[in-house]
Amino acid sequence: MARTNFQWGLGSDIESQMSQEAIELVLYAENDSGCYNAYILPMLKACEKKYLRAQGDLTKMLNGFSRIACPIARQYMLEHGSMTDSWHSVFTVSVRREFAHYFARYFLSEFNSGNRFNTPKVGA
Repeated sequence: MARTNFQWGLGSDIESQMSQEAIELVLYAENDSGCYNAYILPMLKACEKKYLRAQGDLTKMLNGFSRIACPIARQYMLEHGSMTDSWHSVFTVSVRREFAHYFARYFLSEFNSGNRFNTPKVGA
């Protein structure tokens, strides 16, 4: 069952506080190259542009990651779900929020450590 109220403290193990459905969705999004290249990477690049311009907003970032959780959840259910299960009953709103919090925190940790997602094109 999905947890609806979770708190992430600094330095805590994120995955130990996430529901199993959210962990499964995160793993699918990270390991499926189609989902990662179509949804996750463009969102990370957009967040990076905003933060480099000092226009970054955590609320908008969470909303963006919540929005891309829906098509990823649909794709997951097409590949791994049964015909009787609907994607929104398996991946509830709270699960998609956990997904968004995970990727927002991932972006902030990578950005603060100096790693960048927008690499310049070679020869440009």
